[in-house]
Amino acid sequence: MNASDIAVRYLLLPLGIAVAMYILVHFQLLLLNKLLDFGITHQRRTKINLMTFFVSFFVVLALVALVAVWAVQSGEEDWVSLRRAENMQLAAKTWLGVESGEALAMRALSADDPAYDSLDEDWAQLTPPFPVDDGVIAGRIEDANRYLNLNDLVDASGKAQADVVAVFKRLFTRLQLDARLVDALVDWMDTDREPYGSGGAEESAYANRPYHIKNAPLDSLNELLLVQGFEPAMLDALRKVVIARPSTVLSAVNINTAPADVLLSLADNIPQGDVEAMISGRESTPYKNIGDLTAGGLNQWVSTVKPGLMTTKSDAFLIRVEARFDRARWAEEMLLARQGDAFQVLSRR
Repeated sequence: MNASDIAVRYLLLPLGIAVAMYILVHFQLLLLNKLLDFGITHQRRTKINLMTFFVSFFVVLALVALVAVWAVQSGEEDWVSLRRAENMQLAAKTWLGVESGEALAMRALSADDPAYDSLDEDWAQLTPPFPVDDGVIAGRIEDANRYLNLNDLVDASGKAQADVVAVFKRLFTRLQLDARLVDALVDWMDTDREPYGSGGAEESAYANRPYHIKNAPLDSLNELLLVQGFEPAMLDALRKVVIARPSTVLSAVNINTAPADVLLSLADNIPQGDVEAMISGRESTPYKNIGDLTAGGLNQWVSTVKPGLMTTKSDAFLIRVEARFDRARWAEEMLLARQGDAFQVLSRR
């Protein structure tokens, strides 16, 4: 039912009923007047005519009031129902739009050559939002290996990995964050009860909070706000360089896609000029293996990086899709793990 249907139903129809009732009542009173006409004086006739008019008027007024109340109540219910139906339809369209965008992104990744991954490949290109019917769908793909994985701070058995802790402390220092926050984060995830480092925070540090320490890997970056010392403003800087994704083995950093702050944190005393040269060189000639770094004269510090922490391939990808139709919006982020020619969905939010 559209607006014109509602207008006809709840405005014109009641008005027509009121007019019809007025005519009917007026006719009946006129008929009564005729029946009483015999032997009635002129003065008496005038009184009866006035009575006829006022009775007709008040009867019709009462009918109009009743019909108006009914029309308002019924019209409001129909408007709410109509709005609800439109919202459900728009929500379904946005959800289907996101699903379609994710399917297209996965198809683009499936066509990728897994020998190495770099920012000049088709999946990494930014595409403008494209219109669909009366809406628009936008999306992008990022490799998750450009980020350092916070869950690598502890191994599969729940013990801290000191060499990875050192990497994150260098990163936090570069971001002008207190490096002791890394100690508190280790305690949030490790399985022992001993504070780690000078900034450790075990169960006793959360005694005044309405939750216990987790002693398990992070599920998302937003969980950092539960860890002692972390504040919302810190997440803005961290989102550009870290991720929290499930992993049973060390998550390697892709040197073809990682930002400078990540690359400079991989080892002590990495020359800034070397990283700038890496980033400049990979734009035209992506690295196909780590050996390309040593061939370029960077072997002095490459050997000091934790084995397995650098790669030229990506085994995880982030797909972000947003769909908008009229007043409805749906956005979703999906984390995929590449397993050969197939992809496994690790998380969706």
